[in-house]
Amino acid sequence: MGYNDGRKQLERVLKLANLLQKSRLRVRDLAERFGVHFTRIYADLKILEKFFVVKKERACYWIEDKRPLPHPKITKQEFNALTAAVDAAKGTLFEKRLKRVIAKLNKPLAARIRKEIEKEAKISVKLKAGNRHDEVEGHFRTLEKSLHVQKAVRATYQPGGKTETVEHVLHPYAIFFRKEDWYLEARSNLSENASLTFKILRFQQIEMMDESFECPAAFSLAANLASRWELFSGEPVTVHLKIASHKAYLVEEKERHVSQEIVERCADGSVVVRYQVPTEEFTFWVLSLGDAAEVLSPPEFRAEVKEIVRGMDAIYFGDTTE
Repeated sequence: MGYNDGRKQLERVLKLANLLQKSRLRVRDLAERFGVHFTRIYADLKILEKFFVVKKERACYWIEDKRPLPHPKITKQEFNALTAAVDAAKGTLFEKRLKRVIAKLNKPLAARIRKEIEKEAKISVKLKAGNRHDEVEGHFRTLEKSLHVQKAVRATYQPGGKTETVEHVLHPYAIFFRKEDWYLEARSNLSENASLTFKILRFQQIEMMDESFECPAAFSLAANLASRWELFSGEPVTVHLKIASHKAYLVEEKERHVSQEIVERCADGSVVVRYQVPTEEFTFWVLSLGDAAEVLSPPEFRAEVKEIVRGMDAIYFGDTTE
């Protein structure tokens, strides 16, 4: 369910900003007011968060600071100086960067929001459930309601790659959209972790219970997600990884995780990097680097990667005869 007409969304986002500066409103109520699917309201809120201080409590959203987040304003003389800098930089690596800077300056809020909408328009926010769309949307509604009234849910969940289902009693803390899917962050009676991440598509049954709960005051979805490699959580492990010289740019030009630290630069151009991350998804990234990455520690993680490589060797070279 993509946005076919950016003008309609722009109009809706601007109206939404006006409403949330005056009142605290639920996503479901906003969806009914604008006559759109509730997933579109979540996407609109994602846009607004880039320009306003958007707050949430018990499924209600509002804009705390009525002023848009500050963005650069420059004088005509300053703009002319930047234009001259672009002319002077023609043909250099900085020309495109300078042009991008100028393009960001002094644009009205509506124009800036439109630009963000154009970026987001490429992402579908439909629950990609195939023939189970109605069923999964029902699960989504139940989870959203449980967030609002803070009631636990009894849920049957099928983990990815598994044939058996697992029965949980969950305290839903947040619903969020990431990597083209909807996810639930919730406390489970089966885990000692503060919360777990569930893909909403994988729920088989969800039933709201009478049991009430309170979301911990210290819970922050943004902080929670920042500690992960990509999406799923787990116990963080300190990993030392040696990356060959021809792939070192991957960590030198960009901080790939908040814990990233280059601890050694080797004479051959390779680098040793330290991360503190859950290893499940991190393993996939390490393997994607092929022989350009070597796990130095901890020993158990090195052994895990070694076992995977040994299995790959058996598949591709096991039937080779010399």
